Amino acid sequence: MNIEITEQLQRILVEHIETSGNGIAVLDAEDRFIFFNKAFISLLGIEDHPVLNHSYDELLIWMHTRGVGTATHSSTLDEWLEFVHEQHRSVAFRHYEVDLVDGRWLLVTEQVNVGGEVVLVCNDISHSKKTEHALLDAHKELERLSLTDELTGLSNRRHFMQQLTNEHQRALRYRHPSSLAILDLDHFKKINDQFGHTAGDDVLRHFSSVLRQSLRKQDVIGRLGGEEFALFLPETTQQEAMVLLQRIRHILSSATLEEIAPGFLYTFSAGLTELNHDTPLNCKEWIHVTDQALYRAKRTGRNQVCTG
Repeated sequence: MNIEITEQLQRILVEHIETSGNGIAVLDAEDRFIFFNKAFISLLGIEDHPVLNHSYDELLIWMHTRGVGTATHSSTLDEWLEFVHEQHRSVAFRHYEVDLVDGRWLLVTEQVNVGGEVVLVCNDISHSKKTEHALLDAHKELERLSLTDELTGLSNRRHFMQQLTNEHQRALRYRHPSSLAILDLDHFKKINDQFGHTAGDDVLRHFSSVLRQSLRKQDVIGRLGGEEFALFLPETTQQEAMVLLQRIRHILSSATLEEIAPGFLYTFSAGLTELNHDTPLNCKEWIHVTDQALYRAKRTGRNQVCTG
């Protein structure tokens, strides 16, 4: 396409480049700045640095030293320069996003001309990036909510079962000791009937907190529904798990919830089963055996742990 470069067209283009809200700069074949508009230095926050006839590397070093312009994310100067050099002039045309130390974002296009000059155009995309990050955060929160019990903050039944299935397979594969416990709060319906559902919710949250504080980081806790909870304890024998559950029972024996009623205490019953590697159960069978142990604990007096 042939375009006649008239004086009028030249004037319009020069005026546009100088007054554009987009930052525009030109590097010569030796990577020295031969042009920049006001928006370029304003967007990068480099008003205090003499740009014209200075090299691209000099600008990068100055920004890194002063802590302005492009965020380098704790990289050393040499690491950052190496990264930039790998990308700069790597193709005839490219665009990339740059986050700045003040929290703004720029979309930068880099065009390498036949004569070796580089034209840089910067556009502020902070608003769209803020929207993008908000959508990502919302998606993560929705994903978290889909896996979390709203009242207690523990894994919900679906998420716990997913984790248990994975850990069950791993325990069988490596023949590691693992124990499963299912816990049920005793006489929970009476608590709701006597003190109200708000008090019942307080008990559930309190019990969840006790479990979190009593267990290790690698242990998996879930609320299966209602007043029923489950624990998967990796690298834990049945005897070790029993010690843990008895310790939790001891904690509850002195943990009065005065906000519900003076001297208010509650207890739990539990079923406990260690995974047997000689005659291994599948995950569904493991849960069933542990459930049966829980029912036995409930039938024979509550406030105790029975093994499967």
